[in-house]
Parts: sequence; structure tokens; C-alpha cells
Amino acid sequence: MADAAGSRDLTFEECQTFPSWMGPALIALSLPALLVTPILIFADEGVTLESTAIVVATVAIVVAPLPFLLRSTLHTEVREDGVYFRYWPFHRSYRHVPFSAIQDVRREERRSYSYGLRWTRSGWEYAPDSSEGVRIYRTDAKPIFLSSERPHDLLTAIESGRRNRDRRRE
Repeated sequence: MADAAGSRDLTFEECQTFPSWMGPALIALSLPALLVTPILIFADEGVTLESTAIVVATVAIVVAPLPFLLRSTLHTEVREDGVYFRYWPFHRSYRHVPFSAIQDVRREERRSYSYGLRWTRSGWEYAPDSSEGVRIYRTDAKPIFLSSERPHDLLTAIESGRRNRDRRRE
């Protein structure tokens, strides 16, 4: 974390994870590869050391990312100096957008079932479990979209932080 726990002065905090149905869905979508690969490999080559290694590698490639994907978490905070967010396990530390770098912020709604972390022409989108959120337009970089189950509260906290920063500068 960027600050000591006691000096953060949070005005907004939220943790989001993938929806509960996502785990069974990812496992169900992984099953064809897990079931068909051994059948095809062993039917073609028989059970050899090489064919067993191919099957084990396929299973590892398909199964290994699942625990990380299913436990991924978007943690969003609005503090006195800006917006902090971390999408674990993709970010090891918090990303910081200072209020001075925010040009505009708007509440937006995304397509349903657009989950995850992705790069688009309009910037990064962080959306684990909500089609609503805020788009933060930055002065020095492309905008980012942070999904939120409480988009109005997030928008209000960011706007309040920007106003407070402007008052402190006067």
C-alpha cells in the first residue's frame, strides 16, 4: 500500500469480486478441453511418456489460472489525495490517480457480461461484477473505467475530493 493504514482518510471503499456463478461457468467451459484432450492424444499416440506429458501440460494450462481468476478482486478507494485501485492478482500494488490529474468523471453503464480487465480504444476497463461504474478522464493519460456496485457513491466521493483539493489550493 502507498500509505500507512491510519493516514488514509478514506471517503469511499469498495471490494468487488466476480459473480458467484462465474466459478461453475469457468469450470464447465474448461471441461471439454480436459475431457477431449486425453481422448484425442491417447487414441492417436497411445499411452506413452510423451503423450502423458502433453495431457498433463494441457490440464495444467487450463486449470492453473482458474483459482487466480476466481479469486480476483477489484479494491477501490477514494482518499484525500486521489483515487486508488488495485485489481488483484493483476496489480501487485495500488494504482493512484491524483485529483489534480482528473479532468472529468462521469457515471457510465457498460454492457452486461463484460467482466474482467481489458484495454479498449478508450482506455482501461476494470469490471469484475458490475455493469455500472465511473469513467475517470485524466489530463495526462487515457481514461479508465472502474466498475462499482455503488457508482453514485463513488462519483460523489471523487467529485467531493476534487472540490476539497481546489479549496485547499485557494
